[in-house]
Amino acid sequence: MENMEKVTWRIWESPGIGRSLLIGGLLFYVPILNFLLLGYYGRWARRLILREGMDLPEWSEGRKILEELVRVIVPVVVWLAIPFALAGLLGWAISGLFHLLYLDIFAATVSWLPVALVALIAPPCLVASLIRLYRNNSIRESIDVHGVLHFTINRLRRCLFPMLQFYGILAVGWPLIGFAAFLATLPLLAQLILVMRPKDSGLQSPVF
Repeated sequence: MENMEKVTWRIWESPGIGRSLLIGGLLFYVPILNFLLLGYYGRWARRLILREGMDLPEWSEGRKILEELVRVIVPVVVWLAIPFALAGLLGWAISGLFHLLYLDIFAATVSWLPVALVALIAPPCLVASLIRLYRNNSIRESIDVHGVLHFTINRLRRCLFPMLQFYGILAVGWPLIGFAAFLATLPLLAQLILVMRPKDSGLQSPVF
């Protein structure tokens, strides 16, 4: 946990974090252009996975960010968009069933457990997918459901603290969710990459 906190503060104290936060936070609110955030996060994850250092990407690297967006869009759809959509539909159906049974309290709580479960598992799955994508340069391996799930489940316990920190920052910063999401996502990616490859000494040094 102490190492996780050090990673977070190292990122938040990085040169240029203020400018990156301002641009990233504002982009969050702009439809269509906010997809550039996926490219930015992908470029950040690529640097960490390939041990290229912890320097934050520059927003001036527009072409490289666009290229990274194209590269990560498929894993993002497979491991975030589709699971959340299916969990939301399932939660809606269960909620409707509870309403029919006049169990409104369960409709507002228990029925949304599938969404909570996906919220816990999907980000580590996406990071596992990106690790396979950048290490093996293969989209096919990044969307291999069995391989990614097996890789993630074996390391899921180590991902709990980064996930709790991520959602905690979002909760505290909800009034300025765009900026909170940017501040929370950078350390989340770094921490998940660190804990999901703990035996890779090259990943821990000199990057972490």
